[in-house]
Amino acid sequence: MIVDNLILYLQFICLGTACLFSGFLYIGLGRREKCGSGEFVPVSVLVAARNEEDVILRLLESLKAQDYPHDLSQFVIIDDGSADRTASIVTEFCESDGRFKLIQLEDSPERSMGPKKRALTEGLKTAKGDIIITTDADCVVKAGWISGIVSCYDGDTAVVCGVVKYEKQKGFWARLAAFEGIIGAILNCAVINMGGALSSSGGNFSYRRSAFDDAGGFDTGGSSLSGDDDLLLQRIHRSGGKLRFNLSRETTVLTAGPTDSASYWKRKRRHLSAGKRYSAKWIALAAIIYLGCLLTVFQGGMYLAFSAADHRFLFGWGLFSLLLFVAFFRGTRRLGENGYLLFGVIGAIIFPVVFILIHILTLFPSPAWKGRRT
Repeated sequence: MIVDNLILYLQFICLGTACLFSGFLYIGLGRREKCGSGEFVPVSVLVAARNEEDVILRLLESLKAQDYPHDLSQFVIIDDGSADRTASIVTEFCESDGRFKLIQLEDSPERSMGPKKRALTEGLKTAKGDIIITTDADCVVKAGWISGIVSCYDGDTAVVCGVVKYEKQKGFWARLAAFEGIIGAILNCAVINMGGALSSSGGNFSYRRSAFDDAGGFDTGGSSLSGDDDLLLQRIHRSGGKLRFNLSRETTVLTAGPTDSASYWKRKRRHLSAGKRYSAKWIALAAIIYLGCLLTVFQGGMYLAFSAADHRFLFGWGLFSLLLFVAFFRGTRRLGENGYLLFGVIGAIIFPVVFILIHILTLFPSPAWKGRRT
């Protein structure tokens, strides 16, 4: 009986913390900062690409169509050891439009940093912009993308993050990936609006070059396949830089998502691999929520199997699920998203199980990505 009560009280404490965090997100999603007209400044867009011949043409054409002043725009494409026609496709754009610049890197197994971070570091050596914007080779941007981002840079803004949405595709895994993309945008928007810094999407991420330098640039350790945008965001935040999140549809970036289970889990594991390098406070919060979820699932299993758990554990589970869904609902309204309410309800209810499984995946090495593991 004492052990049962101890487990129950510990679950309440942990899920109570999770409930407070859900309230934190809800408040953050209610805060609105309007972007101004913005001052036109030199901008460099960096794109790290590897074996992207099937998708990069769409990105290049959407970059070429930007309405931002041509004399203030620069597009730096870093071909990271591609074995296909990626470089030749980019070269054609460089020859017809002086805003485009191609950098070709050798695929060196002796590199001392992660491949994308290495590619972006080389791109920064060529970049002339006061504002650096990054996106991915499989993305597509709207004509007002750069203009919309720059409009959010007031005098003290150091970083502007934006929304990345998966293109609409049929199938369960594509829908699940799109749903998780919405959750990511909601989470990042809420945390940034509350003055924090958790994560961002490298497909729609920008920062002042001066803020990058003040923060010491990319972290010097680690050679993982993902997470450099998240870690840079946190580094700039710790150095005192102001962060903003742009929810404008004009600055929303579209990307191709996974269409089957194999590609979904491969992408999922790659993204999760960066979590172990996050700030200590986020790791501690995740640990508390994880313990609450673990105790909830344990009590649920005992209750179903032996009717041995105190049914009061359902109160903590139910309250947390409700608050999680309320925050999600508010976030979808801010994003202008519809059609994911059923996903949201189910996701809120089974969140403890999903959260446990996700964190188990972080213990495994990141899968190979485009022939690389680091």
